[in-house]
Amino acid sequence: MNDRKIVLIEDNPADVYLVQLALKENDVNCQMITFANGQEALSSLCPPRTAETHATVPDAILLDLNTPKSDGFEILVQLRGTPHLANVPIAIITSSQATSDKARSARLGVVHYIHKPSQLDEFIATVGQAVKEMLRQDNPPGRAANLANSDQP
Repeated sequence: MNDRKIVLIEDNPADVYLVQLALKENDVNCQMITFANGQEALSSLCPPRTAETHATVPDAILLDLNTPKSDGFEILVQLRGTPHLANVPIAIITSSQATSDKARSARLGVVHYIHKPSQLDEFIATVGQAVKEMLRQDNPPGRAANLANSDQP
């Protein structure tokens, strides 16, 4: 998994660190590309059609719903509407437990909806397992099958 690229769209440096720790502790070797806001992420991931061949195509995307400059759902809609990103597996990592957010995420093809666990060990295990599942070659991308079970302890 060391040639894998994971994009993290997260504005909180502490949460960025925790995701990095979760990947390390779960032996997920990858290059992590981090964006602190939605506009930066969309500029890099969804360039104009003429520059699309030079765009970053990650193996997985981790997205916080509460990002500055662009709402997480706006980012998600844009990512899903971009042809070269349409099938990239996306996980939401958020503090929201709202049923409506989970349902909307599922409709937009999110494969994991992870409520940020408050316990460090649980965060590391949950995020690490979700990323491993997203990176498995036999896991069809763009599927919402694991959505209901992703935030279980």
